[in-house]
Amino acid sequence: MKKLFGLILGCLGSLPLHAAEPSIVIHLYSIEYPPFIIGADVPPRQGIALEAAQQALAHAGLRGQWVDLPWKRAQMQAQSETYGCLAPLTRSPKREEQYRWVGLLDSSSQSLYVLADKPAEIRTLADLKGKRVVALLGSSMAEWLHQHDVAFAELPTTEDAYRELSMGVADAWAVHSPVARYLVKKQGRSAAQIQEALRLQETRIYLACGKRMPEEVAQRLSNAFRWLRESGEMERITARYLE
Repeated sequence: MKKLFGLILGCLGSLPLHAAEPSIVIHLYSIEYPPFIIGADVPPRQGIALEAAQQALAHAGLRGQWVDLPWKRAQMQAQSETYGCLAPLTRSPKREEQYRWVGLLDSSSQSLYVLADKPAEIRTLADLKGKRVVALLGSSMAEWLHQHDVAFAELPTTEDAYRELSMGVADAWAVHSPVARYLVKKQGRSAAQIQEALRLQETRIYLACGKRMPEEVAQRLSNAFRWLRESGEMERITARYLE
């Protein structure tokens, strides 16, 4: 059974631009992916995606409710619902036609990271031969590595991947750059310092909604996320987690 967390997002942030329809509740599905979603498994949640969704929904005059489901099932549910959305989700060619890409949360890159005090010579993918590369299980990064025939290990959490790299078990960690920055910051002075060895691709992370969402509702959400970026609020939210 779905576990619905009673987080009424439309009550937070700025005043709505539209009168809220009481019947419309946006179901939000998430996965633990700090700093975008923190505490997905053990609420209360926080993170860049959560704060942005709160403010965007309020600005659009809509309400939201977090729904707790396994990630693969959540993706199917969001695609089948009229008002189902996923946050965060990396835009990719494989996913392009499956969703409405409503709200941009981050524009950065996916890269290979190595220990700063033991920098590996990685200039091309060919240099990864014989090295242990780790990535998050079921992620867009894992999908990219598969497509490019890179041998790698999939780990359950980003913390597991960073830990393996820190301990020297892994030679390289393939991940979004904001995730790497956040986990190093979280560890503080005891953090193992890492550095980018090879940039793999530019990426965009979104609040993505099902194709069944009415155009008018999707446009309101899209406009609200545009307001977040143009007002500087998106930058301020991100800075709280990364700086």
